[in-house]
Amino acid sequence: MTQNLLDGLRVLDLSLWQPGHYATQLLADLGADVLKVEPPGGDRMRPLADRFANFNGRKRSVALDLKDERDRAVLLELVGGVEVVVENYRPGVAARLGVGFDRLRSANPAVVLCSISGFGQDGPLATATGHDANYQAYAGAMTAVDAGPPVPSALLVGDQGSGLVAAFAILAAVLCARRTGEGEHIDVSMADLLATWVAPLGPVDPRREAASAGGPDGAAPAMGLFATADQRWVVLGVFSEDHFWAALCQELGLERHVGLSMAERTAGAVWLRAEVSAAIAGRTQEDLLDSLGRRAVPIAPVLTRGQMLEHPHFHQRGVLTVGPDGYLMVAHPVRYAVHPALPPGAAPALPEYRLSE
Repeated sequence: MTQNLLDGLRVLDLSLWQPGHYATQLLADLGADVLKVEPPGGDRMRPLADRFANFNGRKRSVALDLKDERDRAVLLELVGGVEVVVENYRPGVAARLGVGFDRLRSANPAVVLCSISGFGQDGPLATATGHDANYQAYAGAMTAVDAGPPVPSALLVGDQGSGLVAAFAILAAVLCARRTGEGEHIDVSMADLLATWVAPLGPVDPRREAASAGGPDGAAPAMGLFATADQRWVVLGVFSEDHFWAALCQELGLERHVGLSMAERTAGAVWLRAEVSAAIAGRTQEDLLDSLGRRAVPIAPVLTRGQMLEHPHFHQRGVLTVGPDGYLMVAHPVRYAVHPALPPGAAPALPEYRLSE
């Protein structure tokens, strides 16, 4: 009988959002045994039936409350029998729950932990909240020309791309762990990945830009692009989270809308979006980033490629670095705590390598 590529690979999936789901789905598709660890009440993506089904096929599931000491002990026992653990909590949450890399490694020295987050486990933006459009905005992936409105991707490129690169990084780390017995902590940042895709690009082609402020305004009135008083743009990422919606309304002087459920916000998306847009239009980008950021509301400035290349977050993270020729280069998009990736090297000359001489 033909075996699958990843038969024998055992994975614990603690992720609650699409990037982790997609990463482990790719592994499951190739034969990995993926056990979903869901919180009491189930994965938060379960209500999105099609999406959940497409990103969680061939997996098994168990419900554990990681805030409960007994359930946490069960998880750590499971860790002893797997090679990979995937999580996409906000930075620091896994450690606070008692399932950070150091704790997992004490249960299994060869375990590979893959952490997927919006901006990475450290850096100036590490604690910022967001959704895919926020990461696109910071990465310079929405650049518009001729003062036109920026246009986000119609695809969840940060979610999907980070899931893909996470699966790749996991397999690289597993190969190393099997060879050396040493585990690895993989740090995947959605914004980092998008920045590495944008940075090498040349001038923007105007033919690819759409003359629309657009954005996903049908389902969520506070998702997508909004113009500010200083002719700039911000991206809000308030989707299903009631606490984000409440904080946004309180900051924008829209207290009368605090308490609206997601269903009510969806039903009134058009007129609610108009009110949010009007409130944002009276504030500057810098003011909004500061005030809403302090309330932990997902907000991002829409940066051009050039602004992204100068942003300290990507330099401190090492995504953008100086190459051997002294010029700015794009580094490997994923960070490894134990076995770091090689720094950027010089491109080969032509011809540099001959099959036979």
